[in-house]
Amino acid sequence: MHATIPQQELAAAVTWAARQLPSKPTNPVLTGMRLAADDGQLRLSVWDGTTAAHATLDVDVTESGTVIAPGQMLQQIVAALRKSDVTLSDRAGDLEITTLGAHFALNVLDGRDFPTLPSMPEPLGWVEGSDFAAAFKRVKASIDAKADGSFAGMSGVRIRIDGDMLTLTSTDRYRIATATMPWHSDQPVTAMGVMPGKAIADNATAFQGRLHLSLPADGSGTAALSGDGRQVSTMLLEPGLFPHRLDEIVINVSGRIVTDAESLTEGVRAAMAVSEPGKPVWLHAGEDGVSLRAGSSSRSIVEVDAAYEGDMPAFETAINSVYLLDGLTPLSGVTHIDVTTPKTPAVIHSPDDATYRYVVTPLRDPDRAA
Repeated sequence: MHATIPQQELAAAVTWAARQLPSKPTNPVLTGMRLAADDGQLRLSVWDGTTAAHATLDVDVTESGTVIAPGQMLQQIVAALRKSDVTLSDRAGDLEITTLGAHFALNVLDGRDFPTLPSMPEPLGWVEGSDFAAAFKRVKASIDAKADGSFAGMSGVRIRIDGDMLTLTSTDRYRIATATMPWHSDQPVTAMGVMPGKAIADNATAFQGRLHLSLPADGSGTAALSGDGRQVSTMLLEPGLFPHRLDEIVINVSGRIVTDAESLTEGVRAAMAVSEPGKPVWLHAGEDGVSLRAGSSSRSIVEVDAAYEGDMPAFETAINSVYLLDGLTPLSGVTHIDVTTPKTPAVIHSPDDATYRYVVTPLRDPDRAA
């Protein structure tokens, strides 16, 4: 192998690919990154046992070849190099990295032990990469990264394609975040899958322009993301482990707080000055306005610029303060909090933005939680 490429292009691709490397590999070779140079291109590939990632770069290739380099060490070296052309070559069992004023030699891994990576499924259509990144940012707080066993589906994000809409949904049993975006396809598509949280977190912002997506119809098998010279395929979580009944939740609105997202966020943070993150914050709404309180003292009250409208003359509900802030963070401007009763789920949304919905369950025994 003998290939030359600008440092900035190589560093971006290697850093992205190294993100997919397993933290606890079942086989030492899985810590490796395969570099294959041929026909004017350099292809970087990694595999952690469930997720495969590839990055393809245009390079000056004078000699074709393939090596398996220690992935994390390669990333650290390339990131530290000067912004000049980098030459990669294999010689006598080493990957040699040469650039202006620097030369490194890395012991390569045995290529015979590197697994055959799964093929990429054909894409069904595409979304804008920026829309996908923004949607994931809205739902990521509701992922339960530690969920396992019969709740393992909550450690991922459900992706659903239906007609001209793609929807991301996450839940940790206490809240449900949903974000939608336009879907583009040459043919009608209905598909879904629960993508592992790490796989989507590592790649949600990795694609510029069009992001092509592949999903199975029944949620079982492999999903793939591709675009901008990068490809990721991952085994999906068992679809039956994601609580699909959450789609059946209906909020019969009997009361509504109308506020400004930024103002309410400031009010919650002010009220929590006498408590700790994750402790309850009480929302009191009635004809006299909306106020917040937290901690064990009912004398610490923060009034917010909000109005209440609804059938109930007044109500008070208590919500985990972190969950409430997570639901408000993606919003700006006019925001509604719709409630049925003080103890049943509430919906946080914007009347001017139909692409985001956040359902949060109030605390049943807030005094004990405080």
